[in-house]
Amino acid sequence: MKRNTALIKRRFVSVSCCFIILLSSSLSAQEQVRVLASGSSISRDKTPEQGLDEALIDAKKNALLKAGISEQLVVSNLLHSYGSEDHIETYFYGISNTEMGANILVDSIYTEHNDFDRFGNMVISVEIEALVYTYEKPRDPGFFFEVDALKEVYYENEFIRFSFTPSHDGYLTVFAFNEAESFVLYPFENEDVGYLSDKKEQLFVKETEVFFPINPAYDPGYSIELTDPSEDEHSLLLFVYTKKHIPFIQEEISLEAVRSWIYQIPMDQRDVVYRNVLLKQFD
Repeated sequence: MKRNTALIKRRFVSVSCCFIILLSSSLSAQEQVRVLASGSSISRDKTPEQGLDEALIDAKKNALLKAGISEQLVVSNLLHSYGSEDHIETYFYGISNTEMGANILVDSIYTEHNDFDRFGNMVISVEIEALVYTYEKPRDPGFFFEVDALKEVYYENEFIRFSFTPSHDGYLTVFAFNEAESFVLYPFENEDVGYLSDKKEQLFVKETEVFFPINPAYDPGYSIELTDPSEDEHSLLLFVYTKKHIPFIQEEISLEAVRSWIYQIPMDQRDVVYRNVLLKQFD
């Protein structure tokens, strides 16, 4: 049964975003390698969905090895569980990257095979086609930012505010994702009502704290609407901070499209943070 998800929206705005990807050769990854790789998961306790996630992670590791990446793979699995013992909701995103200079994006999953071994363990195998992005320079440890006052749980009709503090000058883009829609939360552009748009090419100054929303039109904060008041709902906020102004321009926004855009930016020119937000009704 498909679960409805909450919409983090700006006040008085129905979000509709139309973009076209803008690619620049100066911002492209140093090399892109397309590979086929397989992976597997063996488990007695995991659900089939969790086993598939684990098999995909294994396939990604093998794809990186086939592309010549031997550095330790860092996998950040954002997993949050909420609810009572008899009703637990989970929201999962697996984000994989290597700190030493590569990113991977799965294009296709060609085969998925489920079986059990002689010990009763579930065995899930997959084969994927992936695009591996490699870079001349690793991540710049001195280029980062902090997001504060953003809670993990918000209630309906509660406003979302947070602060942003960068270590160096740069430019910020914030995306919001859920099962219902995906959009650019900042900088937002409204072609019909100009005062609802954020300032374009806003330069954030190093070590200077900025409070969101910046545009006074959205005071006292971003508003929350639950599509189904009977269920807790989930959103993912993705913060992308870059040394140069690199606009994301695409007709349809998706997590995969945004990650593809991110991976074409040199690793030493960006910092990325994922934050989960649970939206709840009042008890």
